[in-house]
Amino acid sequence: MSVGTGYGFCVVGELNPGALTVALAGCLGVQAADVEVAGEEYDPRTRHWDAAVSCGCAAAAGDVSWVLDVYATERVVAPPGSRDLARGLAAALGRVVVYEAQPYQSGACWVAVPDGRTVRGRLYDPGDVAGREGFVMDAVESPLPAFPGARTDFVYEALSFGQGRDFGQALRAIASALRSRCPEGRLELRGSLAGDAYDRYSDIDLLWTVPGERFAAAVAGAGEALAGALPLLTARSDPEFHDAADRRLLTYFFRDLPLFRRLDLDVRAATPAVGPVPTGGGWPLAVSALANAVGAVKAVRRGRDAETVRGLVERGGARVGVTERASGRWADDIARLVDAAERADPGAGELAGRVRELVTGQLG
Repeated sequence: MSVGTGYGFCVVGELNPGALTVALAGCLGVQAADVEVAGEEYDPRTRHWDAAVSCGCAAAAGDVSWVLDVYATERVVAPPGSRDLARGLAAALGRVVVYEAQPYQSGACWVAVPDGRTVRGRLYDPGDVAGREGFVMDAVESPLPAFPGARTDFVYEALSFGQGRDFGQALRAIASALRSRCPEGRLELRGSLAGDAYDRYSDIDLLWTVPGERFAAAVAGAGEALAGALPLLTARSDPEFHDAADRRLLTYFFRDLPLFRRLDLDVRAATPAVGPVPTGGGWPLAVSALANAVGAVKAVRRGRDAETVRGLVERGGARVGVTERASGRWADDIARLVDAAERADPGAGELAGRVRELVTGQLG
């Protein structure tokens, strides 16, 4: 027997049944006549049960306005995933659409906004929050006008899923340290952690936007703030931005986190920066080469093509005097790169030792 696909959504704001019908038809690739939207007042005896798409629509209280129960029958060819359908509905309706994170994690959800973005949030069901009626959006990872009462914070429990509890705790410590250094600043996830395609090899990519008058102090104090939360192994600043008045890219490896979990901190001034801005640290060539070694291990484990891995190894080697071509025996090539980096800068020996352990553990 053929089985259809079910979806659950919440929508914020006014919702016209006719507009919803058209939006569902467009997003699911059927005619509007093949979509039935049934409100709470519909009589089950008059429902169009043979519709290709049916949608139950119930009014809600609190931070969302409507709850939708959508069912696409097997007549819908290649039904989209929840994310794609939510984004399509948000754009078509001009409304914020909330859908449940998968797998479910303590109220974690995704919020699709009409401009195409998706943002993680934490939505509590009616009755779950004392003193509040209806649904409550407790937190969102980026400020959204649709939820003015929600805190801006990362949904750590969702980010920790499949990554281990320690990762969520580490990310919380990093965010807390930076927010304490500049309470007026705004932190946002970037890269794979901002979506749902991250894995255990993903970096921590953060955008830290601070007022212009706090930019110099934020750049100068970021390392100290982070070191107070998690012991630092290395810190470096990308020289590409050293002449920029309003941006620095800072990179940190931590002693107590896997090397894959380095932090790339993009610091930007929200308004023109005030005062001289430090570089934020040096750019040790040996450390840069070792970062390439870690990237090469990650690329191998992710199954990237040989040219991608080769490029990482050879660019890293060029920084520390390795001139020979990579052989394609990746464990040997990366080990040679690590040795050359340590010879070039004995001060990078601790990081080099960690990278050797990584190569043995992942590629040995």
